[in-house]
Amino acid sequence: MITDIAVERVEFRCPESHWQSVVDYDVVTYADADGAEFEFYSTDGVPTLSPYTIDGAPLCPVCHRAVVGTPVARRLIPVPPGDDGRPRQPVSDGEAHRAQRRNMPLLPARSDEVTPPAGAEAETATTPQPDAP
Repeated sequence: MITDIAVERVEFRCPESHWQSVVDYDVVTYADADGAEFEFYSTDGVPTLSPYTIDGAPLCPVCHRAVVGTPVARRLIPVPPGDDGRPRQPVSDGEAHRAQRRNMPLLPARSDEVTPPAGAEAETATTPQPDAP
């Protein structure tokens, strides 16, 4: 049974090369018949490993280091209702109902990758503070 559906925005920042990227993951949490919970991740409709683990981490395109993701935002999607009175719309003809959806472009999960210009790390260094009197 599905217990939670969300879109999670995950940021990847390589501490070595300063490469960074942001990706939106669809996350479905479900419980099996024994009550064990599992998470299912996908991007652009393609199943993927968790971005929060080394196995699911993308490689930095500059230094090829695995970069584990950090969650930066989350949007919950309501789990389909039972009989709790939440609004719902019946669909009588699945093929004809909102057929224009089939021709709509998919929203990409990835943002543009950002690599700060050379020397950017120097700009973020802390500025020495004057000595206190």
